[in-house]
This record gives sequence, C-alpha cells and structure tokens, in this order.
Amino acid sequence: MRIRTLVLVTAATAILTGCTGKSESGGGDGATPRAGGTLTFATDTDPGCLDPHQSPAAAALLTGRGVVDSLVAQDPRTGDVVPWLAESWKTDERATTYTFTLRGDATFSDGAPVDGAAVKANLDRIVAPATKSLLAAGFLAGYAGTTVTADRTVEVRFSQPNAGFLQAATTAFLGIQSPGSFAAGPAATCRKIVGSGPFTVSDYVPQQRVTLARRTGYRWAPRTAAHQGDAFLEKVVLTIAPDNGVRSGSLRSRQVDAAGNVTPRDAVALGEAGFDVHRREQAGIAYSLFINGAKAPWTDAALRQAVAHAVDRAQVVKTLYQDQYARATSVLTPTTPGYRASETTTSAAEAKRLLDAAGWRAGSDGIRAKDGQRLTLRWTYVSPAREQRDLLAQLVQQQLRAVGVEVLLDPAPAGDVIRRQTTGDWQMGDISFLRADADVLRTVLQSSAGGRPPIVNDPTLAAALAEGAGTLDPEVRKTSYAQAQQRIAEQALAIPVYNPTYLLATGDQVRAATFDAQGLPQFYDTWLDH
Repeated sequence: MRIRTLVLVTAATAILTGCTGKSESGGGDGATPRAGGTLTFATDTDPGCLDPHQSPAAAALLTGRGVVDSLVAQDPRTGDVVPWLAESWKTDERATTYTFTLRGDATFSDGAPVDGAAVKANLDRIVAPATKSLLAAGFLAGYAGTTVTADRTVEVRFSQPNAGFLQAATTAFLGIQSPGSFAAGPAATCRKIVGSGPFTVSDYVPQQRVTLARRTGYRWAPRTAAHQGDAFLEKVVLTIAPDNGVRSGSLRSRQVDAAGNVTPRDAVALGEAGFDVHRREQAGIAYSLFINGAKAPWTDAALRQAVAHAVDRAQVVKTLYQDQYARATSVLTPTTPGYRASETTTSAAEAKRLLDAAGWRAGSDGIRAKDGQRLTLRWTYVSPAREQRDLLAQLVQQQLRAVGVEVLLDPAPAGDVIRRQTTGDWQMGDISFLRADADVLRTVLQSSAGGRPPIVNDPTLAAALAEGAGTLDPEVRKTSYAQAQQRIAEQALAIPVYNPTYLLATGDQVRAATFDAQGLPQFYDTWLDH
C-alpha cells in the first residue's frame, strides 16, 4: 500500500511525516519530465462559478489556480511569501500601505500586459458591490484604493491595518485577471476567467466538466514551482463526479488518471490495489459546526456548549474516516500559522447537565422542551456532500438526539446554502475553509462581504481578530489568535470536528502530483509518463 504524505512546515508548526513511493516533486523518481498528454481528473464538486473574485468555493480554487496568477506566492513547505507577478514589495509599519513592483514580462492569455493598471482594476473590482464578492472582498477589509505610481509599481492602501493582506494576496481569491474580461459582467466571468497563468479555460459544462488548455509562452512561475516555462500537460480535464464510488471506480477502470478527495476507505483500498495515494492535511478552518447565536434559544451560550460536549469527534473520525483524518483540536488546523489547541471535551453527561440547568426537560420522545418549545436545530448543509459529510450529519444527529436535542437535516444545493447564510436565515451550518493564515477566522467568520451578516457575531472575538489583523508583530498576532481560538471554544461559537485532509489517488503514469500552500492539487508541474 502506497500512502504519500507531504511535509508542511509553517511558522507555527512542523508536521514531520513519512513518505513512500515516488518523489513528490520534479521528475518523480528521477525520470525526465515529458511534455504533452491530457490529465483526466475526477473531482467531487462543481465550481458553480469559476471566478474566485466572486466565489468562496474551494472548487473555484482548484480550477482557477492554474489560470490566474497572484502578486505573490506562498511556499507550501515553509509558509514563506515569495515573489510572483510582483518581483518585490514593501509594507509600512502599520500594515496600511503595500507597495508592489511588478515584473515586466508577464502577460494575460489575451495578450494584455500585467501592469499596474491591471492590478488596480482587479482590486477595485473585487470590492465593487456589483461583483457581489462572497469572500475575496473580506480579504480587502478597509481597502482605500490603489494608486499606480509607475507603469510597474502600485501602492495598495487601507484605512485600517490589514496585516493578513500579503498572505491573502498569494491566494487565487485575489488573483489578477485580465481587465478586458470584466466588461462582459460577473455572470460571464463565472463561466470563463482570463488570467496570466500556465493554463486557459477552454470549456466549462456545469455539473459535467471543466477543461484547461496549456498556454504557450509562460515564463513567470514563482520559485516555489519545480520548473520554469510552459506547463507539461497539454490539457487538464476535470470531470465532475460527486459520487465517491464513481470517482474511485473510474480510476480503477482507468477511465481517469486521478481521483480527487477520495474517501479514507477508498484511499486504503486504492493503495492496496497499487495506486499512489497522496495525503495532505489542509491549512485553514477545521471542518466545524456553527450554531447561529443570533437565533433564540441558541443565543444562550450554555445551549451551544451542551451541543459541543455532545458531539463525539473521536467517534466521527473513527467511524467515517478510519482515523485517516485527525480529530480537530481547535477551529484552526495544526498546519495553520497561529494554531493553538483549544478543545472541548466530549461528555454526554456534561451536555445533559447544562441542558437541565437551563431548564430544558426531556419529553416522552426524548427531545427536550421548555415553555412548550422543542429544542430543535435545523441543519442546512450542501448536497451533494463531499467527504461523506451527509453521513457525518446523520451521525451527529444521533449523538445530539441522545442528549435530547432534535436535529432536522436540510440538505440543499450550494447556491441555496450560500443564499441563506447571506440573509442570516439559518440555524445550524458547517464550514471548512482553506487558507494558510490565522486571519482566515476574521475574513470568513466575521466578514460582511456581499452584505451578509457575520457567521459569528461576537464583539470579544471581533476585538481579538482585529488586533491580530492590525499588527505585523508576530508575537502580538500569535497572542491575539490564541485568545480568539480560546473565546470560540469557551462560547461554543464553533464546534470543530476534524481536520480536512485531501486524499488524491493517481495511476502510475501520473508524475509530480503536488499540492499548493492551501492544500489543493496543482497541475503546473504534473506530467504523464506514457
């Protein structure tokens, strides 16, 4: 059985793991990379919208990263920020002004130059109300504008400190797209994005496939890449296959070259069958449950704490994930800079004690009630679900019923779930999010981008996160984010369950399968040996 575990070292933590099989970089086992061929990749989720300026979905990052370059890159091994479209930068002491000097040779696939005007157009567009950005605009909190001081120099200004901006600028959410593509409107860029990356979008059929085609003349990959020049693959065809069995079965029957986000059970079976399995624990927000604290009776922290005690994380990871995923010990994953363990113990007895003390009594059916109101949570989650989260919902439903809390499962399409979050019309939800910086707590949980109410509205938490975002001092940031994680645990503002881990299974012909700093597969260095 071949399980490959990538090594990630960040400023906060070093994960030391074993590695078997072929090398994870460059030419695989030492063979010379070959150009050409089409990689067929079965993925679990349709992006819905390809534009990372608009979409908060990881699926948009998977497809968009090869199309859209960023001002800077993040080394997936060290967490360091390194040059990309910008060859250098400087930041003022208050983290309110960032000055970037762009390289002079980068162009978009439509032939337009990547210059200061393009950078300004992108950042202005992200915060524009018409874009309806659901996440990227949150990365630009306090954005006061961009000034083009020379053809290749831009000054990005914020009205308040934004220490997380530089790392955010490494993600595709703030990736630089061709301004010429914006004229067609947001709906058009949802279907096709135009960037300066090594691939272009040649085809997108929703719920079926996304096809990326190699671009010729690409010469500005960041130094974190294993090679320079054009991508090796001629095409990448991402087929949308939400069913776990279909993805794994397609790989076994050689209908696809790679299967993404395979289940832990399938990963073991595929490894035993001779396929390579690449494992990467992702940075960012752990898969967590959220209860809307603005909705009575869940404004009572004791009720949320009872739910947190009732959720048996160890049972979840053992039963559903065969311990291939680690039990979450904080709302942040251990691979995220700023992580600090702040775990709530599992105790059904403590959950019952808290509910009893709050005056909720069990009825004849076991569900608690108070003043004629049943203790109910309606859990709205995305369907089709990835990582067996539908089964997880059923298991958590059973765990909560055992202490007298009724959970009504409400699976819905991703668009409906996002709409309900945007309007605040939800009781219970679930989130995980990729970003290798603790500032992800502010940009995801506290963001009001797109006009939505914050997922977590807690002044004490907001103050801690604002302090972390307001300084470049690493010790102050570390302390602020530790306080934020402790506050989340104490008030049960989030209930972390497991650390998302990307399991990628590939055939022997796939070489140099690698992951970016967010923990998603990237295709630039990958090549086919056949």
